[in-house]
Amino acid sequence: MGKLGSFLKPFNFSFGKGDAVKTGRFLLFFILVYLLGSVFFEAFFPIRAEQQFLANNVLALLAGAGFPGSVEAGETAIISLEAGPSIEISELCTGRIELLIIVGAILASIGISWRKRLIGAAAAAAATTAFNYIRIFSTSLLILNSTDLSLIELTHNILFRAFLFLVIVVAYVVWFYWAVSSEVQKVQKKKFK
Repeated sequence: MGKLGSFLKPFNFSFGKGDAVKTGRFLLFFILVYLLGSVFFEAFFPIRAEQQFLANNVLALLAGAGFPGSVEAGETAIISLEAGPSIEISELCTGRIELLIIVGAILASIGISWRKRLIGAAAAAAATTAFNYIRIFSTSLLILNSTDLSLIELTHNILFRAFLFLVIVVAYVVWFYWAVSSEVQKVQKKKFK
């Protein structure tokens, strides 16, 4: 037993051939869902259209907060505000990658019913989209209300990374707990009978 094996022994962790097969199936199915989702999105909702859609919706939120402006289409969508700097909505701002990762991970979770996977994928997609709007709106408000460029960059980068990490991890953990909790309860009831 190597150093890693002896380290994991107190945790009762093992990784046998069956676990390797399950992990391989998960990864293969995840990659397939991710790639098919990417092709689907690009065919029916190209990235420039998604950037434009996102920029228009963020502008509506900003206008509601007292910051009217317009959206210019180009390589990226630009929100030009009447009073304040322009805000660029790039491909990374769309949240498409994060959405495809969480949906792919949930759909690839073999062993959980398709019904629970589809419900989880839809809920996670909605949560990812909502959080992305909150992230962009919050960052935009910071840009409009601060003159400290380093604070703006730091906040934008922290919010971006927090979005990437939190949405994917938290959404998956919450969904997984919900998806398996009824099965765990059934097993526990059988043990105590």
